[in-house]
Amino acid sequence: MVRDLLKNGEVGRFFRGNLHCHSNRSDGLVEPEEVVGAYRNAGYDFICLSDHFEAEYGWQITDTRTLRDERFTTIVGAELISAPWEERDCYWVTAAGIPLDFEAPPAHDHAGAIRRAAERGAFVLMLHPGLNNLPLAAADGLPALDAVHAIEIYNHHLATLTNPDGASGAYMLDGLLEKGYRVLVNAGDDAHFDDPKDRFGGWIEVYCDRLDPEALLCSLKHGRYYSTQGPSFRELLSDGERLRVETSEAYAITLTGSGDRWQSGQERISEGGEHIAGADFELAPFRGSYCRVTVVDPDGRGAWSNPIWP
Repeated sequence: MVRDLLKNGEVGRFFRGNLHCHSNRSDGLVEPEEVVGAYRNAGYDFICLSDHFEAEYGWQITDTRTLRDERFTTIVGAELISAPWEERDCYWVTAAGIPLDFEAPPAHDHAGAIRRAAERGAFVLMLHPGLNNLPLAAADGLPALDAVHAIEIYNHHLATLTNPDGASGAYMLDGLLEKGYRVLVNAGDDAHFDDPKDRFGGWIEVYCDRLDPEALLCSLKHGRYYSTQGPSFRELLSDGERLRVETSEAYAITLTGSGDRWQSGQERISEGGEHIAGADFELAPFRGSYCRVTVVDPDGRGAWSNPIWP
């Protein structure tokens, strides 16, 4: 039987969203209404306004429910941290779907808030591990790491403004996947509205039957989405032996996996100036591990599937 790994047999459509941005309720520069308006006007269907949940900002969750309408919705969320900022191995997460009555963590247990957010139904996304060059070697000792659902593979604010070398989280994503963690992929803006270039550069396309926060969260947790800077996935079809990838116009489509299978990475690259929009891959080399698809369009922009476990 052939399965579409993007849609998992569900009926719906793709909704564009961003799970990482800030308003002046924390370290962003504009009101929540302006953030939501900017994304709505740019053609997005939803955002999660992930203001920092910290003592400095009064342990507040930004309530965006009044900014929803029939064509645009919001997922209530916040950015949590696993330890004080000055600690070498701290990491940050968006907790998308966090309840508004979420309580501040004890001073000695920042990471407990991450675990508690997951237990209360949030989709937990590790943000910009390259920001502080979070060591992969520290991963097995990171508190509450087992509560993390996804890793931010691309952070647009870092890429365009503050730390281009720290914008990619691929090293952490693949390192955790090799260790056996079943984590998903995500891309986001981290927009603070301090520069016009810090937004609309990395997002997710979530396949869902309706534009509803709870339904979107369900699709996120089940991996029914892809991450992108522009290219589109049309289909990811698998019969268990082969993978068929259909995309928007691309320069390259690659299938890669864990480090000990690097020679089995496969790619299809346009030749003679002709672009491609599809590729077929054998899944056998990745059996017992994982693989994931990366698409690069003619302008050098990327898109990433969630991991596939053949």
